[in-house]
Amino acid sequence: MKKLFLIVFIFFISISSSFAAFFIDGQGNYIATGELDPVTGWAAGIGFGVTDDVNFLLRASVSETTENEGLASELKYEYSYAAAGIEYIPPIPMLEKYRIYWKNAVNIGASMFEVSFANGEDDGVGPGVYTSFHTGLQYNFTQIIAPYIDFGYHKSFYDSTKDVSIRGYQVSLGIRFYLFGSRDYEQGY
Repeated sequence: MKKLFLIVFIFFISISSSFAAFFIDGQGNYIATGELDPVTGWAAGIGFGVTDDVNFLLRASVSETTENEGLASELKYEYSYAAAGIEYIPPIPMLEKYRIYWKNAVNIGASMFEVSFANGEDDGVGPGVYTSFHTGLQYNFTQIIAPYIDFGYHKSFYDSTKDVSIRGYQVSLGIRFYLFGSRDYEQGY
């Protein structure tokens, strides 16, 4: 029975990969963390097209900031997450003729939040459940390169006795590289 599942899985992957567009993302983030200072950092992701309008993606991010740098009261915040999500790109002909696409994503995953003090002590919460919603615009510069900007809201839920609520808006600037797979080559750009 296991061999049958393996054969079906390999068949499905080989058939779907010949049609799906695979891509990698790199982005810079500005993330609000609730009552604490916002953090900045980067994220990387990988995904593939399930249909022409729906993508599946995996993304991981690490962001940090330092308060009162160089003082005895120095605090360093680090917020990281790994999430899976579904991205929907509705067909809007008015935007498509300019190779601009409106994308919306819902993600869920795991996150951690750590605070480092100047005396070397660390305090953190996590892992916790990470959720987010993003919307933004993507411009298909070429068949391979597509810069984008996303705006969204995120919230992390921690099972902890500490009164920590990491949530807020998130702004991301990124670039998507399409590696291979079926794209709309009739456009000629």
